[in-house]
Amino acid sequence: MAQNGASPSDTSTQEGPRPLKIIIVGAGIGGLSAAIALRRNGHHVELYEQSRAASETGAAVHLAPNANGILRQWGLLAETFGACGMDVIVERNPAGEPVSAIDLSLANKRWPHPWHLVHRRALHNRLKQEATDKAGPGVPVVLRTASKIVDVEAEAGIVTLENGSTAVADVIVGADGIYSRTRKVVHGSQPRLFSSGKAAFRFLIQRKVVLEDPITARLAEKDNTMYMWFGEDRRIVMYPCNNNETLNLVLVHPDNESHAVLKDGEWDKQASLEQVLKVYRDFDPALKRMIRKIDESELRVWQLLDMEKLPSWTKGKLALLGDAAHPFTPHQGQGAGQSIEDAVALGTVLPKGTTPADVPERLKLYEKIRYVRAHTIQEYSRQAGKDWIDGKPQVDMMAYTNYNFGHDEVENSARIFKDWLNSSRSND
Repeated sequence: MAQNGASPSDTSTQEGPRPLKIIIVGAGIGGLSAAIALRRNGHHVELYEQSRAASETGAAVHLAPNANGILRQWGLLAETFGACGMDVIVERNPAGEPVSAIDLSLANKRWPHPWHLVHRRALHNRLKQEATDKAGPGVPVVLRTASKIVDVEAEAGIVTLENGSTAVADVIVGADGIYSRTRKVVHGSQPRLFSSGKAAFRFLIQRKVVLEDPITARLAEKDNTMYMWFGEDRRIVMYPCNNNETLNLVLVHPDNESHAVLKDGEWDKQASLEQVLKVYRDFDPALKRMIRKIDESELRVWQLLDMEKLPSWTKGKLALLGDAAHPFTPHQGQGAGQSIEDAVALGTVLPKGTTPADVPERLKLYEKIRYVRAHTIQEYSRQAGKDWIDGKPQVDMMAYTNYNFGHDEVENSARIFKDWLNSSRSND
């Protein structure tokens, strides 16, 4: 087997065979991040996205230091596209009475990179620009929209599109989300998704609308602050994005109160204002007043799904990434971040000079690098979502911070890959 030597801090300097042809299924945050990492290594990357727009809608996301550091090493500074700092966490009970206020200004100095809150669409657009811009390193990524892949031959590296056409690649990356089609190819059957027991309403509201009303103004008076209201079995999480001009709200509640009738594959649907106010009827009147100000047409509710741990993420030339491999509940704000970590690990094991014959073993190494960490944080997220009892949390949501934030996947992947290369050479 051909082996490729490289400095662990610069896997793009290797000399060797032609660039790999890589097909990525899904142009979400994980797929675009993988495209950037692989483009930077000189490979020829094509992204296949089933939607016509290849765009994101809806909620904001956390860019915790572990993921933000990767973006910053790529030259992507979240504060240049509207990100807010995560400086304070305020916890309240349903009536709006304070439970705790945590100033993170000192704690955040422990991390080499900032903790940011950013609109998902802004992040997605910046990643798409970086992947496809002619000015970037390597060959620009080709983005093919309205291109739904319906089958994958993992050993042969062939994808089949809905229109019957096929394409061949040295590597196929399944970044097609929680309802992944590529996941079934790895395992021969589709692993069962199941309800976590919770669903979430989500919506955005302009902060100035909240501040202009003297009754609701106190709910969002501080910049760079995440507010959380906790009931026994439901909670409301609110934090800013778009330079503190927009507020993102996620309202987690028992799913039988909003998904009583659920069609197969329907995890995200239109919600009604009446429904939200009923679910949160015992919460602070000021909160309910704020909720009444939203544009009901933009109100969505989605079921928080979970999945058992997959025995493997790879088969032949195919590797799963992000939610296709390890879907997250939102309680640790690490879903997007873990897909970005997956992407940089995948890029590390497929440097310039990788041969097609190397690919299956390299993909297994990618899985080895990422498997334990991704599934550990997946479990942390489940724990952080546990209901309060007698007005008290059962889990300290910040207890997992060191593990989540204090990780450098660029360094970690490079170190493991270097050790693997040295071990492979010694066995030749």
